[in-house]
Amino acid sequence: MNGKKIAKKKQVDFKTDVLKLKISGTHAGKEYKYILDKTDAEKGYNYYCYNSSEWNELQDWANKSTGHERKRKRVNFNGEGLRNMLRSEHIPYNMFFPLAKLQKTNPGLVKQFLEKLIPDIKISQVSKIRIEYVSELDKKELLDDNTSFDAYIEYTDGNKKCGLGIELKYTEKSYPYGNTEEKRLFDEKSEYNQLAKKSDCFNCEFYKLDKRQLKKIKQLWRNHLLGIKLVDVGELEEFHSVHIYPKGNKYQKQACDRYIKCLSIKGKQSFMPVNFERFISVAHDTFGNQNWIEYLDKRYLFENENNN
Repeated sequence: MNGKKIAKKKQVDFKTDVLKLKISGTHAGKEYKYILDKTDAEKGYNYYCYNSSEWNELQDWANKSTGHERKRKRVNFNGEGLRNMLRSEHIPYNMFFPLAKLQKTNPGLVKQFLEKLIPDIKISQVSKIRIEYVSELDKKELLDDNTSFDAYIEYTDGNKKCGLGIELKYTEKSYPYGNTEEKRLFDEKSEYNQLAKKSDCFNCEFYKLDKRQLKKIKQLWRNHLLGIKLVDVGELEEFHSVHIYPKGNKYQKQACDRYIKCLSIKGKQSFMPVNFERFISVAHDTFGNQNWIEYLDKRYLFENENNN
């Protein structure tokens, strides 16, 4: 059984045995056990604080924290992506809403957690924890595309303004090229390639990649480039691109390993792969026994060396 099948069984078992839910959600007219019914989704059953007053707090925070300040968008928790227990769209809320709450009550512990999780950073103060975030700048001032961070944490290191741009995967692998995306990726005059060359973050191995090879790492590259651009335009002075995935997703492990081989010494300093297991372990060490940490551990971890 490969990793995705193991994860599928884990999520279906969690839904039926822990959440005690029996109704399946639909996609393209078909029912799937790992997709929540809309009624169950409305009660927050895809989140650690389901069917409670804290679920209302999470929704309120999400609608204040998604997108940038001038372009807020309502989060559709009934959308298919956020009802699918196998996809990653909902997971940033389960990982980072608790951190946003702790940032208000115990910012010192949040600082400790992030410094343990990403050993290369030094934090004076965390100023932002956001979901589906890019910047206050217009996208035309950046990569002029729809790239955004699944989660974004902004902080200061002394007087330096710094950022963590976080991409999160669960069972996902890669995705096909979009027509506009493909053109930008392979056009030497595009913002992507001009910025990559200017940054000195990529080595000769990167420029040898063909379309098949680049497909596996293109999302890592685009998210990394967005952070590089934020530094380039002076929005940040320091940036780290963080790619979070479970150990059981061997595809993402291989993608990270391949991507790192394409980075220069400078590039490696601003890219950090982190697995779910490390995130949860560091959270346990820092915050002690917390319901949301136990929830992450019980719900998401899966391992299988045959997941390719």
